[in-house]
Amino acid sequence: MSTVVVVEKDAVSELLDLVDPKSPELLKKMGGLDGLVQKLQTHKETGLQETEEQMKKRREKYGTNSLPEPVFVPFYVFVWEALQDKTLIVLMIACLVEMAIGIYRITITNDAAEIIDAAAIAVAVVIVVLFGSISDYRKQLQFRALNDFGRSIDETRVIRNGQTQNIPTADIVVGDVVLISTGDVFPSDGVLISGFDLEVDESTMTGEPKAIYKGDKDPFLLSGTRVMKGMGQMIVIATGVNSLHGRSMLALEVEPEDTPLQVKLGRIADFIAKYAFFGAIGLVVLLLIIYFAVTTYPVTDSTKIPTDIIKLFIIAVAIVVVAVPEGLPLAVTLSLAHATVQMLKDNNLVRNLAACETMGNATTICSDKTGTLTINKMTVVRGQLMQFDFLYEQINTQLVDKIKESTTDNQNVAKQALDLIMTSLNINSSAEETVTKSGAIELQGSKTEIALLNFTKALGYDYKVSRTKAKILNVASFSSESKRMSTIAKLDPMPELETQMHVENIASWMFVKGASEIVLGSCSHILRPNGVIETLTQTEAQEIQRVISKFADLALRTISCAFKPIKEGETGLTEEGNLNDKYDLVLMGIFGIEDPLRPEVPEAVRQCQSAGVIVRMVTGDSVPTARAIAKGCGILTDGVVMEGPEFRKLTRTQMNEILPKLQVLARSSPLDKQILVKNLKRLGETVAVTGDGTNDAPALTAADVGFSMGIAGTSVAKEASDIILMDDNFASLVKSVIWGRCVYDSIRKFLQFQLTVNVSAVVIAFVTAFYTTVSGSKNPESVLTAIQLLWVNLIMDTLAALALASDEPTPDLLNRKPSRKNESIISPDMYRMIFAQALYQAIVCLLIYFLGHSSWSTRETDAIVFNTFIFCQLFNEFNSRSISDDVNIFKGLDKNRIFQAIILITVVLQIVIMFVGGEVFHVTPLSGSGWAVSVCTGLGSLIVGYVVRVLPPIPLPTYLTKDYELIEEPEEEMVRMDTTGTASSVERWHKAIRLTALQNRAVRAFSVPDLEKPPTPRGSEAALNVDAAEAQDTVPAQTVWEQLVQGARRKRFDQSSVQMVDPRMYNKARIAHAKKNSKTR
Repeated sequence: MSTVVVVEKDAVSELLDLVDPKSPELLKKMGGLDGLVQKLQTHKETGLQETEEQMKKRREKYGTNSLPEPVFVPFYVFVWEALQDKTLIVLMIACLVEMAIGIYRITITNDAAEIIDAAAIAVAVVIVVLFGSISDYRKQLQFRALNDFGRSIDETRVIRNGQTQNIPTADIVVGDVVLISTGDVFPSDGVLISGFDLEVDESTMTGEPKAIYKGDKDPFLLSGTRVMKGMGQMIVIATGVNSLHGRSMLALEVEPEDTPLQVKLGRIADFIAKYAFFGAIGLVVLLLIIYFAVTTYPVTDSTKIPTDIIKLFIIAVAIVVVAVPEGLPLAVTLSLAHATVQMLKDNNLVRNLAACETMGNATTICSDKTGTLTINKMTVVRGQLMQFDFLYEQINTQLVDKIKESTTDNQNVAKQALDLIMTSLNINSSAEETVTKSGAIELQGSKTEIALLNFTKALGYDYKVSRTKAKILNVASFSSESKRMSTIAKLDPMPELETQMHVENIASWMFVKGASEIVLGSCSHILRPNGVIETLTQTEAQEIQRVISKFADLALRTISCAFKPIKEGETGLTEEGNLNDKYDLVLMGIFGIEDPLRPEVPEAVRQCQSAGVIVRMVTGDSVPTARAIAKGCGILTDGVVMEGPEFRKLTRTQMNEILPKLQVLARSSPLDKQILVKNLKRLGETVAVTGDGTNDAPALTAADVGFSMGIAGTSVAKEASDIILMDDNFASLVKSVIWGRCVYDSIRKFLQFQLTVNVSAVVIAFVTAFYTTVSGSKNPESVLTAIQLLWVNLIMDTLAALALASDEPTPDLLNRKPSRKNESIISPDMYRMIFAQALYQAIVCLLIYFLGHSSWSTRETDAIVFNTFIFCQLFNEFNSRSISDDVNIFKGLDKNRIFQAIILITVVLQIVIMFVGGEVFHVTPLSGSGWAVSVCTGLGSLIVGYVVRVLPPIPLPTYLTKDYELIEEPEEEMVRMDTTGTASSVERWHKAIRLTALQNRAVRAFSVPDLEKPPTPRGSEAALNVDAAEAQDTVPAQTVWEQLVQGARRKRFDQSSVQMVDPRMYNKARIAHAKKNSKTR
């Protein structure tokens, strides 16, 4: 766990003033970028060159790039919250009254046993509170550990000691040179060193949807914002709590939300609690009337009547306690906690707990291709250079000679033409070598670009040499909309080639690479091996298109490269300032890149299909490539393959008809994916979607469960997702389906067990309490005492929740269809089992109670009833391991050590209670016959369970099995992209991006102040002034904290009245708040 260093503002105040608000004037006063670099003692090209000890001092001076951990809740707070339970409060009041009466009776009888009942209830309450508090405390530790792991995998590319390195984002320090590219989220505040076509989305700060161009006029880069387009380098000036992002995060306070399953269970618990409460009141009133109405007899003990009345109330409370399934929330917590830890071992990092259970009932998965279905290790396996065809085995330095020999003209010109192609591939790329954590040097970046760099290396062309010789003038980075990357560069003169091309006065070159059919459509000429540029005829274009289609049919990704010579006096830019890379290009080559299918994917897809989950592939590849890949992994059977542009034009009626049959969406954009997700959900599907890019965030947010890629995914995609696939593997996604169903089944198993206990215990307690009240002895008591019921319902059920939550998932879980969203959590099979078991348990226990007096004493009979009831629950735990008609309840039991241990612990505790419990539990040691009756009767639960499963199902009343009514959301206008490029389509796209940004838990609390006019605080809701001294003089620390919390909860802010929170004032506020709470407690 990283240590957070909060430094005094004096050490960094000048740096903070650069961005809050943005101040080009201050940067100019510092001497511009060069002055800032000198001030921070770093270097623009080589980055920091310091030892670890110097880095440590730098962190102490400027602060670390870590935010404070979420407020750690002490153990005693969990204890206090547990004591707020209304049922426990009633029990504690009853305990105090019972204690008072017991103490009074001790003064008369001089028998300390008079307070045993009160002491037993007190001990039970303490055990329950401690158990629940320990469970919550451990859950807090567990999820903090998961969050720490999630942060540990977040890395940033920096330049240190002249080398590009990947380092944990938390290790960034002020003065670091950070490399940035499309999709990155800025990990800290910084100033741009250099960049190409760099546009940044600052809507998370300003609320403005317009992308902001970064250059000399606005070189300030704000943490928490993201790169929409371009690439560059920045120097870090503020990290952690000193950055804008950090100061905003300090003001966030997010309340955890219940999962959908918890909501369902909460409804059940509330329903039972309501009727149990009114039933208990009715029971007390009825018993009080009977108690005083029946024939009375002389009372010699002055405490008998109040003692009997207390007993009636304790019985009523005990019935409420046993009727309300308090163990359900614990069962949900244990199941989800167990699943999240285990899912991490299966390469699923869960960020949103609700995703665990939701994924179990997913009905469709929209999956990316690259890296998810494929290995994401791309290799050029065939291609065409200047119309010379080559295969994988020919890719070596000899290929250069073969291309030269293919022409009878000047071979030196052919060599220069080939040099031009290789140079274009080397410099028109963002991939580069990086030092990994292990110290190894490897290429990192787009897998397609890595494949092309490996290709040029195999031919003897080192990308570093090419980039050293070239001077980059402008770059248009790859985007999912343009599907191309373009670079303008100045190269060393090539007079022979330029002469052969018949192009004079070449000042620079524009190089373009991208999707083959798109680049080919922009080409009007073609480069021959002899260096001549000729017009690309329609016949040649058709032949090249056939080559592209042939590659695609082989499941190869096709990439084309082209160039355009730029003469002196020309810029290569359009009037709008964009690269003019869509017309008059010269085609140089085509490459077929293979990305093999993961060997485990076809089986994983088959498992999904057998589980009733439809798998759809959404890819940017062409239709032939997408079709070949989809067939190879089993996704495409007899369904529909469609291109994105065609798909987004469908009407609602056409969409409803096509979607059930759609299996592959090719040449799709991120917006197409969002349209697909929204419309599938509109048709009632539970949708899971995978994504790795920044523009995938709207689709990830719109899906029921969003999966981002742990390796290839951008920070924005990870932030928008619910689960991170650590290995980017589709097979790991399938494991999340199994775990989701396992969690759902674990809850249902415990629900079946819990409700059986509740129904049978309530019936037994009610009948025996009524009988003892109206009987001649007039001694109101339940055969199951309050302390016994507490043991059964609060302690034993807790162990059962843990036992039933520990079953590991099995492949059999994929042999059934997913549950519907509105399906009742209690199935007809479960209802039948609950009623049958509860009826059996109630009948056998009451028979022993009424008939056992002929064989045993009253005390022993009551003890046998209690022991029998416990063993019925014990064997019913085995029975509850199946919630269907599967009669094999012991399947997998030999591997579940937790279940075995809990059964053993429960048996041992029960034996101890029966032999040692004595006065506390109102039991007595049993004879051999008593134990035989208890155990044999308990075994009968297994027989009853078997009979219920093998008999034909008995129809149940419809009100028990009907589905929940879903709350229908108002229909929104179907999302689509206007092909005419109207303002409305752009606005809708920006709105989708903004909505995603709001959910990124980054900087959504406060806005950046206006650059021209600093905001003025106003009214009682005005935020704090940045100046620490002024804030200290005008606003009390406690008020500061309250404003922060209130503001975070409102989640709506007046942009004109908000400023950032100074770290020192924040800490002062936290301390004052903690002191106030400690005094209150």
